[in-house]
Amino acid sequence: MESINLDRSSIVEQVADALREQMFDGRLKPGTALREGALVESLNVSRSTVREALQLLIGEGLALREPNKGVLVRQLSEAEVEDIFRARRILELSGVRAVVNASRKDLATLSSRFEEYEAAVEEGGAVEISRTHMQFHVAIVGLLGSPRLTEVARSLLAELQLAISSVDRSSDDLPEMLQVHRKIAELIRKAKVEEATQLLDQHLSNAKAFVPASP
Repeated sequence: MESINLDRSSIVEQVADALREQMFDGRLKPGTALREGALVESLNVSRSTVREALQLLIGEGLALREPNKGVLVRQLSEAEVEDIFRARRILELSGVRAVVNASRKDLATLSSRFEEYEAAVEEGGAVEISRTHMQFHVAIVGLLGSPRLTEVARSLLAELQLAISSVDRSSDDLPEMLQVHRKIAELIRKAKVEEATQLLDQHLSNAKAFVPASP
């Protein structure tokens, strides 16, 4: 693994940040073993620091600990991917349909989340693009006005963080993907429900096709 330069402040979080960056930009692929010894050497930190950082990533669902294998970058199974996207369709398409009764606050949040995603695509790194992409889709569910459903959507998309970054990287043209999201946001704002649901449904189908999964 290549060396990563770190300063000494908040070192555990910095180690976790460095590993997240490598996950989101594709240098650490799903299924890759995160070996403590190699990380200690490449990051020049203590073993206890590495263990704490790995525990943070496990808690976020970005990594998992498997018997006899240690800690691995998480890879969703085909069944998990199918189930997550089934749930996303129900929640996000319902969010679009709820736009006619959505509050001004929730509509403003959707606009803000799109603007953040747009800025990340134009200027941000892999982690920021993935984060803002995820938050835009959570904001669509937010149009339902239900904090509980919004939290369900946030949890589902957190499971897909690595997959979302893979979709972004696999896109032939990230600006083109941004344009799709711009159109979805515009159609929702104009309450063009049928057009928005069709475009969002197509986008989700395309996104699922790029998600790496184990059998």
